[in-house]
Amino acid sequence: MHTFSSPAVAAMLFVLPVGQTVPDLPCAKGTSDEACVEGKQDGFELTVGDAEQPVSGNRRLALSRPESPLRTETIYAPTCTGNGPGASDVLCNEAITACPVPSEVRFWVYTRQVDTRIAGDDPPFERVSNPPYICRDLTAPGIDPAVAIAGIVNRDFQRVVALKGVPEISPEPDTLVNIDTIFTTSSPNSYDIPLTILGRSVVITATASRWTWHFGDGATGSTAAAGAQGRVLHTYRQSGSRGAYVVIEWTGTFRVGGGPVQPVSGTATTTGDPVTIAVKQARTELVGG
Repeated sequence: MHTFSSPAVAAMLFVLPVGQTVPDLPCAKGTSDEACVEGKQDGFELTVGDAEQPVSGNRRLALSRPESPLRTETIYAPTCTGNGPGASDVLCNEAITACPVPSEVRFWVYTRQVDTRIAGDDPPFERVSNPPYICRDLTAPGIDPAVAIAGIVNRDFQRVVALKGVPEISPEPDTLVNIDTIFTTSSPNSYDIPLTILGRSVVITATASRWTWHFGDGATGSTAAAGAQGRVLHTYRQSGSRGAYVVIEWTGTFRVGGGPVQPVSGTATTTGDPVTIAVKQARTELVGG
């Protein structure tokens, strides 16, 4: 709030009879005059007599103190190599994983001040050095929507990828000791996950990159091929009941609206439900006749 202690000072800028109000001025009382100058229509008061009146439009610069036309601009750029105020929409895994709170991303802060009285005033942004970076939630004000959406996708990729592999075993439901048992899964190689993030339509595509089988006897086997080409053979050496399951590792891409396809940094895994296999011992017997 700004007041003029001397009527002479006020008269030099804008003259009003004592007690008369300023009509139809939208800037609200109670906040900074810089915000009013910035066009947010809040902020800057003039004392007319004993009453505070908001001031806006062409009058607000004339009534402001010399510092009032300064507008501070801030840009948050993820702490990725080569990032600056001109690359505030570039995100990397380092910035995503650097903060102690999983929902936050690490940012460098760039600021500048623009004088609205100077036509074409465009000073450079300078990086704030103390502190050297900050951790902010992706939904905090001032975060570039491109970074916010990309960060949320990378953060939540493990959670939203939920498709599990269903084992298909041959022979089944029983197999024998010392013969090859074939393991495959018919789960799709890739699938789309439609979401709405910060009001935008986002489609994540999860693609299976590796299938790791746990055979229930302590042994494992893996493949990077899909379907029948990705079958895995295992030989049980002892009889008994075994619980076999498959863990799928997924990579991902995403696109926002009709925008370009972007990679997801990191992977997701899903662990399938175990299937019980009865492993039996075959015996040879002589049969007379």
